Amino acid sequence: MEFIYKAKDIQGQEHVGSVKSPDAHSAAVTIRKEGLIVISLSPKTPPVNRLLDRFINRVGFSEVVIFTRQLATMVSSGLVLSEAIDILEDQQTNKNLKKALNDISQDIKGGLTLAQAFSKYPDIFPHLYVNLIKAGEASGKLDSILLQMADGLEKEREFQAKIKGAMIYPVLVLSMMLVVLVIMMIFVIPKLLTLYSQSTMELPLPTKILITTSNLFVNYWWLGLIILIGGYIGIDRWKRTPEGNLFLGKLILRIPIAGKVVANVALTNFNRTFGLLISAGIPLLDSIGIVSDLMDNPVFKNALKESYSGVEKGLPFSSLLTANIFPKIISQMVRVGEETGKVDEIFFKLADYFESESDHMVKNLTVAIEPIVLIILGIGVAFLVISIILPIYKLTTSF
Repeated sequence: MEFIYKAKDIQGQEHVGSVKSPDAHSAAVTIRKEGLIVISLSPKTPPVNRLLDRFINRVGFSEVVIFTRQLATMVSSGLVLSEAIDILEDQQTNKNLKKALNDISQDIKGGLTLAQAFSKYPDIFPHLYVNLIKAGEASGKLDSILLQMADGLEKEREFQAKIKGAMIYPVLVLSMMLVVLVIMMIFVIPKLLTLYSQSTMELPLPTKILITTSNLFVNYWWLGLIILIGGYIGIDRWKRTPEGNLFLGKLILRIPIAGKVVANVALTNFNRTFGLLISAGIPLLDSIGIVSDLMDNPVFKNALKESYSGVEKGLPFSSLLTANIFPKIISQMVRVGEETGKVDEIFFKLADYFESESDHMVKNLTVAIEPIVLIILGIGVAFLVISIILPIYKLTTSF
């Protein structure tokens, strides 16, 4: 059996390699005989198993939120950082997070800062998280920063849960409609319309459309699948280009109702993140750079990059939040924050405001989607009934 190890020599230099041994204990003994101190040791797994393990034991956002709250409580209570990490490692059930915490604990004991140890695991602790920890360590306020991070992450988790919960119903109904449509076209309709297609009677237009559509589903499903996959790949590649990404970003924001929801969700995250960064003592320019990297929509991302250049030239940040992209309330409130020296508080208040707006909009979107779905469903059912019943009616009235 082959094991992957990470170890240090007497001079403190790190070594990474592999060793073949019947078990982990024998592997550790072999490594120590080479004059190395074992830091971590794990069996080498095939690529497929690694991918499967990464998927099954993926560290979710909720687990990071819980970990942050527990770490914040322990550190603010005066517990030594390495001891707090060890305690949290012992109670972890997620294998990947447990292993990461074990390595982080060893790194801290080896002299690395918490931010440096976290930065080795970008899949678990993103760039923003690491920067906040780094700011907390630099200012000597790690305990208060961790508490603020825990509060912010918990609010973000609740906000995401509200959005996902509100979208479950329309997505589920539309998905079921699509599944029923495919089943009807492939399995049900061909059997019902076999009699009509063999008849010499002139079929009504709705019936002809239904037969043609059903034949396309049955005989050319592979072509539809190729078009869907090809279209997805093409759009995905185009999205990776600056022009395509910007076009799709603008298109999403212009979708009625849904575009406004997307914008408000982005603005909620923007304000909450800015509030955390400013309250952690991170300079304004650095905060703008970090937030712009985190923004998914290129419209907001580009606007923040432009504001970065303006702040570098000495212009106030509030004057650079253009009204055609950011709502006017943001620039007005930020200007008040700049004048009073309470920019972080202003951003937190704006985050709460846009979160409330998003919550109401999502509920309105759900209410608006319900009648639309019912209308589409009614039209579809009516079309099916008419297409099937009309030939029968025409046949009976011809005698």
